[in-house]
Amino acid sequence: MIRSRTPVRIDFAGGWTDVALFAQNEPGAVVNAAINIHSYATVKKAEPIEGKENEIIKIYSADFDIYQEAAAIKELEYDGNVDLVKAAIKRMDVDFGLEIITRSNAPAGSGLGTSAAMGVALVGVLAQFIQKPLLAYEYAEIASSIERHELGILGGKQDQYASAVGGINFMEFLGEEVKLSKLPLSSDTLHELEKNIVLVYTGESRLSSDIHQNVVDAFTSGHKKTLDALKNLKRIAREMKNSLLRGNLDDFGSLLNENWHNQK
Repeated sequence: MIRSRTPVRIDFAGGWTDVALFAQNEPGAVVNAAINIHSYATVKKAEPIEGKENEIIKIYSADFDIYQEAAAIKELEYDGNVDLVKAAIKRMDVDFGLEIITRSNAPAGSGLGTSAAMGVALVGVLAQFIQKPLLAYEYAEIASSIERHELGILGGKQDQYASAVGGINFMEFLGEEVKLSKLPLSSDTLHELEKNIVLVYTGESRLSSDIHQNVVDAFTSGHKKTLDALKNLKRIAREMKNSLLRGNLDDFGSLLNENWHNQK
């Protein structure tokens, strides 16, 4: 039995600009932080069934209390239930039966990148299971590809990279290319961030893919307010990176507020 645990993230500044479409001509920029709320995946070989040795797939989502079973990997069908798990199993070229359980400490649709964290957890646990070692950026890239290309979910890459790498990071995006630098913050700055930041769950969830489609439509139609907001978000992320490195949390707070207005 193998288990994995991956963190979700807080997006401080620059979210949206990690989407390749929005970072074609001018690099996007994001500041985010992985936090101690996690997604979990557990996998083990399935118990053999007569006539179906090493083929049966059993999937259980503890968050949604959904159980699905297939006689073979090729019989896994995308039906809106645990599709991320099915896509990860197919993408990682698992060729034997297994049982897999997933759960997350973060509510679905909470805006913390829970699906991306789960994607990285699945890639990680399956890579270990089939003895295929990967680097952190490979976990992120594979998990991102599963969501965007296999399942057709709109989105960027910051969530997967935050989950795979951890820590507080400044990221830049130019099309599909990602550059990531950990922010070497002083202990005083880290302690002040921990003391002054509160994460509140509103009790409401949203589908990020629906919101992404709205922004994509506005962007491709040349909507000026959307284009201006995206440009501002890139600038704010770079200024926030500098304010954190200087330990200037007054500026950090002001930029956090400005970022939110532009996100809206």
